[in-house]
Amino acid sequence: MVTSDTYWQNTLLFVVLLGSIIVTAGAVEDNSAKLRALSLSDIRISDEFWAPRIEINHKVGIRHAFERCDQTGSLSNFDKAAGVLEGEYRGNRANDSDVYKIIEGAAYSLQIHPDAELEAYVDQLIARIAASQQPDGYLNTNFVLKEPDKKWYNMRMWHELYCAGHFFEAAAEYYQVTGKKKILDTAVKLADHIDSVFGPGKRYDVGGHEEVELALIKLYRVIGEKRYLNLSKFFCDERGHAHGTKRRPFDPNDKSYYQGKFPEVPERARHRLIRNGRMQDHKPLLQQTEAIGHAVRAGYIYSAMADIAAITGDADYARAVKLLWEDVVTKKLYIAGTVGTAQYGDEGFGDGYRLPNQGAYCETCAAVAFIFWNHRMNLLTGEAKYADVLELALYNGFLGGVSLSGDKFFYVNPLASRGRNQRRGWYTPACCPSNVVRMFPQIGRYVYAGDGEGIYVNLFVGSTAEISVKAGKVKLTQSTNYPWDGNIKIAVEPERAAKFNMNIRLPGWAAGRPVPSDLYRFADRAEQDKVTLRVNGMVVKESNIRKGYARINRRWQKGDVVELDLPLRARRLYAHPNVEANRGRTALMRGPIVYCLEEIDNKEYFENADQTYLSRTAELTSEYHKDLLGGVVVVKGKAATKPGGEAKVKEIEVTAVPYYSWNNRGPGKMAVWIGVETQQ
Repeated sequence: MVTSDTYWQNTLLFVVLLGSIIVTAGAVEDNSAKLRALSLSDIRISDEFWAPRIEINHKVGIRHAFERCDQTGSLSNFDKAAGVLEGEYRGNRANDSDVYKIIEGAAYSLQIHPDAELEAYVDQLIARIAASQQPDGYLNTNFVLKEPDKKWYNMRMWHELYCAGHFFEAAAEYYQVTGKKKILDTAVKLADHIDSVFGPGKRYDVGGHEEVELALIKLYRVIGEKRYLNLSKFFCDERGHAHGTKRRPFDPNDKSYYQGKFPEVPERARHRLIRNGRMQDHKPLLQQTEAIGHAVRAGYIYSAMADIAAITGDADYARAVKLLWEDVVTKKLYIAGTVGTAQYGDEGFGDGYRLPNQGAYCETCAAVAFIFWNHRMNLLTGEAKYADVLELALYNGFLGGVSLSGDKFFYVNPLASRGRNQRRGWYTPACCPSNVVRMFPQIGRYVYAGDGEGIYVNLFVGSTAEISVKAGKVKLTQSTNYPWDGNIKIAVEPERAAKFNMNIRLPGWAAGRPVPSDLYRFADRAEQDKVTLRVNGMVVKESNIRKGYARINRRWQKGDVVELDLPLRARRLYAHPNVEANRGRTALMRGPIVYCLEEIDNKEYFENADQTYLSRTAELTSEYHKDLLGGVVVVKGKAATKPGGEAKVKEIEVTAVPYYSWNNRGPGKMAVWIGVETQQ
């Protein structure tokens, strides 16, 4: 197995010098993090891949989501709770959270696309939400309208803290973008109410669906109120304990928490009350070494753990969250960067190496949470491997969850389909559509980061960015046709000549590692493609690789250009032998893009898929098709089939398209993993 830094030390050449940079985000810095995130206000994406998708999300996705919330009663619930409209509560107990996520997405989008009409709409919606808040700060339309006597009653299943968390995120972002305090004041009042109920010397309990933990930290970063950071850590530390009036160990043999309680919970759902790991509440977080249970909830709580480690320097939290990440990436990660098999009926992780394709759950929300988690791990550690996994999840798992039109969504994302899967305009619950519309406009925050010594380039996205350094501001202009082309140019324009580092991520896939573990490997892993780094047209001649980044340390001035050439070719890959579902199968990958076969392009293949095999050595060709699926590179190769079980072998051509693009041309069969000829 090739290790990335060793590979890069042996194959990449470049020049070195010195400097420093200051990157700030929010009112509070993470003093123990290796990297600082760049503010969304300091970057503009302009490439042909992400910019059109972000614009479609602004013009179509966000408005579509608000319209559906209006049609399904999620918006009018606030008016009813405020007493200005008569009627009963509509929807499930988590409905408020969907509205909040869309507001958060609108906030990000307004920063990129100023839109007076959308901003006015959100302002009046915020006023409706604020009007529904109770005098003591409580805010949740279901429990105000439908179950007023059940507030904070069934913490395990009823999503009160989850809804509050999404409101905190929306409030923090909308305030930072617009400067309008109404939503922030409402959030602070709710946070103070929660803080009056839960915490040391008060009630010891946790929400079944984690989210509030990372959201309280976001609120803390914006206004600097340390009580919110402490409350977040309290909720994290309380997981795996007995819950009640004090912190005490949880006895797994003690059934008193759920036996004879919650009679309103249907029998079919009562298993969710049991402390079996579904909600990461079966043992203290610091004792957990395996990722189990609901994958979305896990991604959110692991994100909070990384945040706590970054802010406080808590080494135990850092150690625990790294172990959990290793468990996922070595045993439980799909090649599309997705997670979750629902093996135990929990929308969650299954056993190690159990990664069925057609039965994959891979909730779109889980891909979003996984991106959040990997982003925080990259900031915490300064290691490129986390950005590698983030990129994999972003281009494949997340992007596959939404149609090219921006208004149809997948809740689950299988890696094989018999043709019954179809994106839908909305779901109940609508967690995935609302997560999608808040994800697109914040992609810019993942492109760059910084530390005390320089700038980090994590994603290859055509963009402009401004970053402050000690000597002044630096403007970066990145030009690329990635992911279809591997040439990346970055113009570095400091306000005045200054010394600092430019750290360029060298993708693991270019070093022969599709993921940073042995869970997947390229068929031609012994072959090493040449990666070239240039400064001002000159190939750099000394290697300096640190944690997966090529470091260029020099005195920069206007006109300097960094150019990275990455090898982009279609490659076969195989899964670890323990992944039973993929034995005797191969998948195709080109750069960060995972491919699949769709029935519309491969009728002969799907007529006889069980008897069709891709050659291990036949050439794979790549062609860019501008008018196909919004513009994609198609991969073609030769396969052998035995029609009808005949002995005679027939050669056919197979055509693969990016996995994210499947199901945009109507329903049909699909496969990521395809048969490969037996190795002699």
